[in-house]
Amino acid sequence: MPYTDLMSHPNKKLENHLKNVADFSYDVFNFLEIENKELFSNISFLIGLTHDFAKSTSFFQTYLSDHTKKENTQHSFLSAIFTYYVVKNYLDKNNINFESNLSIISYIVVLAHHGNLKDITKLDDYNEKKINSKMVLKQIEDLKSSDDNLSKFYDDFEIDFFRFFDEFDEISEEITDELLIFSFEGNIDNYFYILLFYSSLLDADKMDASESKRINRENIPGDIVDIFKKNNLRDSKDNINKTREEAYQEVNGNILNMDLNERILSIELPTGIGKTFTGVSAALKLKERINNELNFNPRIIYSLPFLTIVDQNSDTISSILNESSLNGSNFLLNHNHLSDMNYKSNDLENYDISNSKILIEGWNSEIIVTTFIQFFYSIISNKNKSLRKFHNITNSIILLDEIQSLPYKYWKIINLFFKKLAYEYNCWIILMTATQPYIFKENEIKSLVDNVDYYFNKFDRVNYNFNLDSQNFEDFKKEFVDKISNDSKNDYLVVLNTINSSKELYEFIKDYYSVMDYDIYLDDCNGICYIGDDIQLIYLSNNIIPKHRLEKINAIKESNRQSIVISTQLIEAGVDIDVDIIYRDLAPLDSLVQTAGRCNRSGNKEKGIVNVISLKNENGKSYSSFIYDSLLLNKTKEVLTSLNQISEKEFNLAAAKNYFKLIYNSGTQDDYLIKIIENLRFPEIPSNFKLIEEDIQKVDVFVVINSEAKLLFEKYNDIINNYKGFDRKNEFLKIKNKFYKYVISVDETKIGSANNLCNDEIFYIGENDVFRKYDLDTGFKPEDDENPFII
Repeated sequence: MPYTDLMSHPNKKLENHLKNVADFSYDVFNFLEIENKELFSNISFLIGLTHDFAKSTSFFQTYLSDHTKKENTQHSFLSAIFTYYVVKNYLDKNNINFESNLSIISYIVVLAHHGNLKDITKLDDYNEKKINSKMVLKQIEDLKSSDDNLSKFYDDFEIDFFRFFDEFDEISEEITDELLIFSFEGNIDNYFYILLFYSSLLDADKMDASESKRINRENIPGDIVDIFKKNNLRDSKDNINKTREEAYQEVNGNILNMDLNERILSIELPTGIGKTFTGVSAALKLKERINNELNFNPRIIYSLPFLTIVDQNSDTISSILNESSLNGSNFLLNHNHLSDMNYKSNDLENYDISNSKILIEGWNSEIIVTTFIQFFYSIISNKNKSLRKFHNITNSIILLDEIQSLPYKYWKIINLFFKKLAYEYNCWIILMTATQPYIFKENEIKSLVDNVDYYFNKFDRVNYNFNLDSQNFEDFKKEFVDKISNDSKNDYLVVLNTINSSKELYEFIKDYYSVMDYDIYLDDCNGICYIGDDIQLIYLSNNIIPKHRLEKINAIKESNRQSIVISTQLIEAGVDIDVDIIYRDLAPLDSLVQTAGRCNRSGNKEKGIVNVISLKNENGKSYSSFIYDSLLLNKTKEVLTSLNQISEKEFNLAAAKNYFKLIYNSGTQDDYLIKIIENLRFPEIPSNFKLIEEDIQKVDVFVVINSEAKLLFEKYNDIINNYKGFDRKNEFLKIKNKFYKYVISVDETKIGSANNLCNDEIFYIGENDVFRKYDLDTGFKPEDDENPFII
């Protein structure tokens, strides 16, 4: 066949695909404001032009029609060698002597573009096996002997197709030698160069293969938060709201007047002061300044640690944008593993599920609200899917909320990466928190709050009581019931460290009121327990399906009844509730501060009380030791030992800063991960960079709790049984968001007699089995708590 009939994908000509990917890759760099922009644009163009070179073999062309994969159909290796040859010739011809080996980087990128990045220190072994393999020799002979090859296509770009084959042995030896040198450089710049070219190629390749259109960039006025506040928020004269407005105006004023060369910034303000409005407004004003003064349009990436606050803050930003008629996914994306995969642009263009997925996962929007998991794994990883959006992180404003949630052992690597992004990849990084960790020294970060102490002094909503003497859990249960039985006025929250202890306290309270002859009613729609006419007893943990968790949280916020809430630490995850008195089992100090943020949140009541206690089980073991890092607990105790009662303002100003200093001085930051990254041992990164340490292997369980869940599960079953490959994935994406409202993650050793679908990983609790495996109020029943089958 003539070369113009060669195909890259079904219904896509190879010459068109190579040219499209090259053009897209070139444009990616051409739109970026980074050093070596012109050089990188040209190299990226060449990578795109050559990345699927070996798809021109007759073996691959036959595969496209008969779908039979054979060894000879593999194309990444020979394509990578050709890419090296083309890039090397371009650099030599133009006398370009760059600080890093761009030919080898291009080779690595193409080699991995259909998988994950490989260990560079082991690539010479890989090359030795591949270069003289029968597969490669057959592919070369096939291309050399064909009259209808890509030589004429590459002639247009002054690339000598046949010279490549004449010099193949020499080029292959050169690659092996240069790879060895490259792997010993230990230069972290090479990591960033690889990610930049790799992500550009991946994005261009996926966009063209899926026929997705490039999304036009949009301008967003810097004053839209001001407009929203003016139109929707009442001009309250109380002290808390006046202080919120002061902080808002101060941070935004500093953004407008700061030197744009200051790249690492902080907003350190108390919990409940409205950091979302303040941070988003500051980022939008900064975006507008950069656009006007530096002539490029940065994206805003707003990243948060917990899914609950991702959705919550995304809704807030959506309302702000809608107020100014800025609608559509091209203005705002909420991206996490449960995101609705439906891309809607403001021009009302329809995108099918496949195109939507490509656009959403590539972060094609002006504002992206996402999780720490999504963001940090997009810069520290070896995974194809995660790294694809790296180039869209460059030239951006990165807002990181609740940054203290980041594990302390990664402070050093985050310090290094953020400096690289800020000063070499044109990013502005804003850390937002009430308790600033020691990721950066004072001279490395600029505060957007002139007098942090001023705002903490204004926010004095609670008193802390500390009693770190170990207390038996049985004694605490009795004391707590005695307390609430004599108090019909205050709302209570108890946060315990294990699911078992939280369920035990919840059942103990229920039993107490039952014995006292109260009328107890369990709402079978959401699992809320009503006690008499005036009390609602609410249990929260990750054992409860997300749909019911949200309904319970809304009941706490909206009901006029007295609320008694028993929860695990999930309540810290930005859950917007307001109670009067808290009991918190011992936890790391920043977790204590987060829990306290649920008490007298608006400061418009009498001072709240946060009681920090230390509970132990019947064996004398503290519950905190089951959950938390011993270093964090020890440093917390060290700070709290001398305290008995202290106000919120005194605690936040002194204790939190002392706590993070003690952790920093412990010298426990991870140097090994930095070595792995410097040496480009990519496959080792995932096991050495985990934002969530899971000692327990968990499985997903779908709970068929109501009619909606039943219909969703029937649809899911239909998808599993009747669709395959990409069609199956795309069909599931249509129901994914609703589906996961009924899914919980469970310790696989306690799954018990739940069912699982054939050939599928997810377990389910059927509608006829719910009573045995799932409590409406406390959620999933582990194996030990199951009711036995009746035979």
